[in-house]
Amino acid sequence: MKNSAKMLGKRCYLRPMELEDLGSDYLNWINDASSSKYILGSGFPVNKMMLNQYFEENQPPNAVLFAICDVDTDLHFGNARLGHIDWINRSARYGRLIGNADYRGNGYGGEALFLLLKYGFHSLGLNRIWSAANIENSPSRKSNDGVGMIEEGVLREFIWCDGKFHDAMALSMLRSDFDRLYGD
Repeated sequence: MKNSAKMLGKRCYLRPMELEDLGSDYLNWINDASSSKYILGSGFPVNKMMLNQYFEENQPPNAVLFAICDVDTDLHFGNARLGHIDWINRSARYGRLIGNADYRGNGYGGEALFLLLKYGFHSLGLNRIWSAANIENSPSRKSNDGVGMIEEGVLREFIWCDGKFHDAMALSMLRSDFDRLYGD
């Protein structure tokens, strides 16, 4: 399905999320504590109907959903999203999930984030893309740092996880930051 890729990287690509992608793998990722622990707002169990509703609510012009796939095998192993798109101020919030454990910790999250940022800045004309990450989520923080996301500050007790509140790091990148790091 590489021919449907919106953004092609060296090891992964982003393609539009399809209803067929909302199968058992995605449902398992969302409900698996090891893969969803750090996803903001993921405290509730998710069923197929809820996943379908999420899909419907996150369509253009307010959001863009992508499947993250392996270049060599076309395996869908994660998801990426630009949401809360503010067309007046040209900003959006990003999220990503590497659901398949075999793809975690190997740089796929960073490559997917780079592709998502490139799409947001160069295809949508956004100026600012931001997110928040649990301070204790070191793989996400390492990946964000590797791509060049700027840590803007701490959101105190922002996330409820494992029976307690956790601080989150606010992160962002501007189009000018991206172009300085990676060229136009």
